[in-house]
Amino acid sequence: MKRDKETRRNSEHGTPLLRQYREIKRRHQDAIVFFRLGDFYEMFEEDALTASRALDIALTTRNRHSDDPVPFCGVPYHTADLYIAKLIRQGFRVALVEQVEDPRAAKGLVRREVVRIISPGAVL
Repeated sequence: MKRDKETRRNSEHGTPLLRQYREIKRRHQDAIVFFRLGDFYEMFEEDALTASRALDIALTTRNRHSDDPVPFCGVPYHTADLYIAKLIRQGFRVALVEQVEDPRAAKGLVRREVVRIISPGAVL
């Protein structure tokens, strides 16, 4: 029997990276999570749908051939301030998630943490 999409999303299935993202998102449900992956900040699932519309950027999917493809979009880290400012002007909050250890030294998944919450009242 096929499980519904919400059940699959909240299950232990998925990549370690998506589980890490979902745990951070669970703690910051009121913000769009900018999740650092190398030279990009990526947004997944509902955040990707919202951000792609608000920022007028391409929406794509991960695991496109699975039963549960994951929507995502992203922006280069060196231009993130411009995109964040655009979201803030539209009334969104942003949770900025950075890699907090050197990826070359990491054993397994790189540890990430929210390093800043940016809201419409904040100054960039």
